[in-house]
Amino acid sequence: MFSTRFGPGAAPAPGRPRRRSVLRGAAALGTLAATGSALGGCTTTDANAAARPAPGYYPAGYDRIVDGSRGERKLLIYSNTSQTNWQPVFDAFTERYPWLDDIRATNLGSSAVYERYYSEAATGGSPADLLVSNGGPLWGDYVTREVAAEYRSPERDHLPDWAEMMPGVWVFTVDPVVVLYNRKTLDVSQYPKGLVSLAEIAESKPSRFRGRFGVYDPTNAYGYSTNQGYTGSVADGWDTFGRLLPFARADHSSGTLVEKVVSGEYDASFNLSGGVAVPAAEDSGGLLGWAYCAEGTVMVPRAASIVKTAPHPDSARLFVDFLLSAEGQTAVARGGLTPYREGVEQDDNDSFQDVRRKLGADRVHLYRYTQVPEETQERYVARWEKAMG
Repeated sequence: MFSTRFGPGAAPAPGRPRRRSVLRGAAALGTLAATGSALGGCTTTDANAAARPAPGYYPAGYDRIVDGSRGERKLLIYSNTSQTNWQPVFDAFTERYPWLDDIRATNLGSSAVYERYYSEAATGGSPADLLVSNGGPLWGDYVTREVAAEYRSPERDHLPDWAEMMPGVWVFTVDPVVVLYNRKTLDVSQYPKGLVSLAEIAESKPSRFRGRFGVYDPTNAYGYSTNQGYTGSVADGWDTFGRLLPFARADHSSGTLVEKVVSGEYDASFNLSGGVAVPAAEDSGGLLGWAYCAEGTVMVPRAASIVKTAPHPDSARLFVDFLLSAEGQTAVARGGLTPYREGVEQDDNDSFQDVRRKLGADRVHLYRYTQVPEETQERYVARWEKAMG
């Protein structure tokens, strides 16, 4: 029942000024869904280049995976993650494995990531090596199809127990769900500090704020994760929604939710991924502000999974291991996403541990992937729509 039109990565997040705006040479990312472009081809010299040694805790024989990737020399990812988020990751990965500079990634909606793969696999095979998405409930359906490759990353023992959230589904970022607001249409005293704060602002002037907030529609997989994550984890979550939703309009795209705040059509949008909202605010010249939810912030994982039919399985294994490594988590942060590995030194944005320190551990709620029966989804959406009025 989830909408397949859009996902949280359906529109690229604006880049931060401090990041490179032009992709570097062979490490340039192509958004296949839009343009069909790709990274540059690999040279013979690159294929013979030496890789940096693997960490000492990696198993004996890991070099076989590295050597196998030299013959593959490419990678294709079906993803709902924007080019801005991916660029630093791909740059760092190619620097570590120079022969793997032919990396391609789509920028599809969250549901389309899976549907495209399922359709191709059913009709003779797919060129995809990995699927990447933060559409929580869709991973539940994915694992029931038993299409994930069996692989135990050597990074597993250095991560929380939820790093492999489902069999073959590896979490590499946990992004906060935040509020994005327009600092020109709101008075300074009205800058929200979460959804409770936003509800109080709306109730103070009902006619002024009616229809002036945007929210992710729960028929969208990511929208379901953020809505259900809040009502299921944050104290009095449904009560807060009952107060706030009558002032909101539902949208299916992060791009639309951001654009309407920029234009002033919305004073604020909520249930947005920090991976989209924070760069948008930082690149707005002071027009936009953002906030965690002080009463309780949901963190939605973004995960990668190697499919059994991957045409470049060794390259895919290297990529998953890199995403989970300390080096990879640093690159994830540079892309505007939220690392969660302990001890990762980075100053690009808050880590999972930073958010817990700022808000308090009891006010940070990790959304966990699970299979959601259709009738459960329908009951939730019906209750949500009733609250909308």
